[in-house]
Parts: sequence; structure tokens; C-alpha cells
Amino acid sequence: MASVWSNRPAYDQVPANEGAAEEMEERKDEITMTEGRESEDHLETSSGSTTDVDTEAEAGFPFPREKARFTKSRAGGFISAALVLPTIALRLAYLCWLVATHPLRRLVGRGRSSALSEWPALFNQLGAFKVLVPSFLHPVDAATAASPRKMHPTAWLDGLRGMAAFFVVWNHLSVLWFNWHIHNGYGINEHEHWLIQLPFLRLAISGPPMVAIFFVISGYALSYKPLKLSRMGKFADAYEAIGSSTFRRWPRLFFMPVVITFICACMTYLDMYGTKGWGGVAFPSRRPPRDGTFWGQLEHWWPSVVMLIDPFSKNMNRGGRYAYDMFLWTLPVEFECSLMLFLCQACFNRIRPNVRVVFMFSLAIFAMKYVYWQYFLFLCGMLICDLQFASQEEKARSSSAVSSTSISLPSTSVFAVAAALYARARRFTSRHQTAIGIFFFILSLYILSTPEAIRGAVGTPGYKTMIKWVPQHHQKTHNTDYFWVPIGAALLVYTVDCTPVLQRIFTHRFPQYLGKISYSMYLAHGPVLFTAGHYFVRQTTKLTGLQGQVRYGLGVGLSAIPFWFVLICLADLATRTLDKWSLSLGRLLYERLSSRGPEPEAVLPRTN
Repeated sequence: MASVWSNRPAYDQVPANEGAAEEMEERKDEITMTEGRESEDHLETSSGSTTDVDTEAEAGFPFPREKARFTKSRAGGFISAALVLPTIALRLAYLCWLVATHPLRRLVGRGRSSALSEWPALFNQLGAFKVLVPSFLHPVDAATAASPRKMHPTAWLDGLRGMAAFFVVWNHLSVLWFNWHIHNGYGINEHEHWLIQLPFLRLAISGPPMVAIFFVISGYALSYKPLKLSRMGKFADAYEAIGSSTFRRWPRLFFMPVVITFICACMTYLDMYGTKGWGGVAFPSRRPPRDGTFWGQLEHWWPSVVMLIDPFSKNMNRGGRYAYDMFLWTLPVEFECSLMLFLCQACFNRIRPNVRVVFMFSLAIFAMKYVYWQYFLFLCGMLICDLQFASQEEKARSSSAVSSTSISLPSTSVFAVAAALYARARRFTSRHQTAIGIFFFILSLYILSTPEAIRGAVGTPGYKTMIKWVPQHHQKTHNTDYFWVPIGAALLVYTVDCTPVLQRIFTHRFPQYLGKISYSMYLAHGPVLFTAGHYFVRQTTKLTGLQGQVRYGLGVGLSAIPFWFVLICLADLATRTLDKWSLSLGRLLYERLSSRGPEPEAVLPRTN
């Protein structure tokens, strides 16, 4: 989205060199000859060497003895590849045929139980190709399927994160399918009366509210373990958890983006990004700058990715200038705000819980007043987590059989009146917890539906007064969008955290699965959108036609089917490979590099 939330300029469309097209045609044969190799580095090395040898042979130059041996080994490698690749291709084609015809063979003359029992055996036949099968198609033992799932108390966070990622992808799909008018406020003029512009419905294609929810969830999740240990009095373990999280945060966030955007650089060099045959939409194409040579493409990619992953950069918005996927502008924000959050956890680890809540609330108010909206959202996540632990402790105390001794206060005492009012309010909220939670859930969704300032928020019915209530500092600094949406995101997470009925929405299998692949889906959806998605929408609209809203809507709707299939399969694969490896890498490095000796004695005296 071209909004102040992302601070993202338009892509630099760097045209290819004049000879790039001819060079691309020449490289097609080389790519075909070396198809099936493990990496693009091997591809470039082998194709380049073969070209040199062929050129010298045609020129009539005698080969040195060393080069003759090298050529012979290359020939042997090509012969081996020529024998192995057809075998792999035939086996892969056979396995694809088995998988494709499995539903048909299941229906034709076979019992349901026997047909279902075929899949585990077929899955075992895949061998090394098992990794390509999405996790939701993996066979499950009957005992495992029958046993109830054990949900973590914060499992709803994963489901909420998954749904937020789901709608972020729809937001970016909308900029490829439609122009900016569908993001305008409903009723700002006589032409803006689209159904999708109404409150609540517009959240399906809104990006900023989902990003704000992401940040609150991150603050909650990163604070859960340290706060729990701190409230249990295990301060040393809490410091250990904070140190481990701080050490592992950088590889957790940036390992996958480096690998995925390297693939983007390769796709850019191969000219796989759609740039022609599509227009009239918000973003008809988003292709990274393309170089005429593969090495030149890598020379452009590497400084760009270093700029993104730089842990010492003071520019939190540097991701907006990342040429290979500007949708990743949130990663530097996540990293910087995570470090701030770890610092707060370390500072307030030994502080009394009630005092810590006051400190965190004060910091959140300060961040909101001076438009540090990113910090505000992370701080709210930590504050909500701490309040949840406080609520659990209070419930445990109230349900205890042993009644605590209380100090009797006169009936006229201000403290007694305040305590009575507080007790009455607690009884009222506990009795009507679900109704109150649903009310604030709807209210938070309405606040999150606030249009952006550049989309006519000040003239949108239902939001005019809210925009007038925005503090003057936000209005003077043109940061109107950073007031209501962060508040709505924090209110949403807090409401769901306090309402078990709402948590059930996000603990079903579909939101939980989306939460599992949410990070991979977020990283992969940009490249898939402007390569395969660009191709799909052009082909489907050719079938349905571009004239009329019904035909065009049918065309873009049909393009969403293969797009989501490709995206979910790739995100599932990346989660089971790259994401898993990044987690293992950070954990392994921390365990191998950490000292495990006895705790050192204090060498510095404490002063009064």
C-alpha cells in the first residue's frame, strides 16, 4: 500500500541492457542443459565453463593438458546427469500420476476404508519427495487423530496471527486487481459507495490494521516466558530467557528473508516478474531492478539485503527501500522493537508486578503521545501479557479455600468505599464477561476500520468525529493514521485475551494452520503475487473478459484459486524447511556458545 504506514516509495524500474534479451535467449539452452542441479551457483559455473570450452574449440585453439582433463570430467558429469535426470523425471511423473489419480481410484470400485488405507503406503513410496507434500496431507495415525489436541493457553495468538497474515495477503492482492478507490472511505463522495468500503468489511483488504495486530501479538509472545518466570520469583531463569531470546532474535527474523530474496534475485534475472499486459490497477507490477548478468544481479542484491538485515542501523524504516520485496518493511521494525522490549523486560524483571504494570502503562502512553506507534504496540503486548498473569493470580487467590485476613476499615473510610465499588465492579464484569468481551471486540473492529488519511478518513461518515479527536501533535506532524488504529489493535488483543469465547474463534484448525505458516506466507506472498499471481490474473481475465464488473470479478476470483494453492504449498514447504532451520540455527548457536558453569559469585559490593 502506498501509505504513510509503510513509508515505501515506488519500485525503481531499471530497464535491462540492450543486449539482455539476446543474452537471455542464449542462456536458455545452458539452463536447460544444467536443469536439476542443486543451486544457481552450480548452474552458472557449469554453463560458463562449457561456453568457454566450446568457444575455444570453434576458434581452433589447442587445449592444454589440464583443460583436457577438466573437459573430460565435465563430459563425464554430463553423461551421468543424462542418465540420472530421466530416471528422476520418470519417477516424479509416476508419483504425480499416483497422487492425481488417487481420488478417481478411490471412487471406482473400492471401499472407503481400503481407499483411505492406500494413502500412507503411497506417501511412503514418495521417498525424498515427501518434503514436497504439504503437511496437511501427511498421513496421521488413528490414535493421534482420535486423541484430543492439547492447546497451549496462548494458542489463540497463533490463530489471530494467522488470520492477520491471511488478510494482509488479500490486501496486497487487491492492489494487483483493483485501483485505490476500493480503499477509500465509504461515502466520501457520490462515487464511493462500494460494499467493501463499509466498516468491518473493509478489514478484509486492509493492511495497516493487520500490521498493528502483528506487533501487539509479537510483544505479547516475546514477553510471555520472562514475565511468567518473573512472577514465579525465578529471576535468574527470567534473565536467561531474555538473553536467549535476544541472541536468537536476529537469525529468527532474517535467515528466511535472505534465502527467499536470493530466490527473488534469481527470478528477477530470469525475468519471471510480470511487467506487461496489465494496467489500470494500483500496482500493475513490482519487479526489482534487473541486471543483464547473473553476477551483476547478485552484486545488486547483496548490498540491498545487507541494508535490510543491518543490526546497527538507526533507520527503522529502511525496509521500505528494500528493492526485492518492499512488503518486508516490517522486519527491521520487528527487530528494533524486540530489542526495546527485551531491554524493558531486563529492567523490570525484579520490579514488583504492580509497579511494573504502572511503568509499562506510562511508557505506552509516552510512546503514543510522541507517535512512537511501533513501540506503543509492542509495549501494549507486554502490558496485556502482564495483566493476564495478574488476573490469573487474582482468580487463584479468590478460589483458594483459605481466606486471607483483612484489615477492618471504618465504613466511612474512603478506602472501604473504593474497595466496595471495586468488588462490585469485579462481580459485574465476571458475571457479564462474555457480553462485555463481544461488545469491545466489535468496538475494536470498528476502530480498526478507520480509513487512512489519504483515503478520505476526514470525510467518511462515522469517522469524522473520531478524526477530530486525534491529538494535535498527531495532526500537526501528519500522523493521524497512527492514533486510532494502534489503539484498536491493542484493544482487540486485550479483549480476546480476556474472553475465552472469542479465543475459540482462533483455536480452530484453519486459523491454527494459518498461524503455523504465517511467517513463511508473509515472506513468500510478495514474490508469488507479482510472478505467478500476475500471470494467473492475466490468463483468467482473458477467459472471462474485462468488460463489466461481473466478468472482471469472476476473472480475478478464478485467479485467486491457483494463487492461494501455490502460496500455501510454498509457505508450508518453507515452514517445514527454512523456518525450522532458522529456529534450530539460533538455538544451536546459543547452546554451543553459552557457558554452562556454576553461577559466578558477586564481586561488586552492593551499596545502600
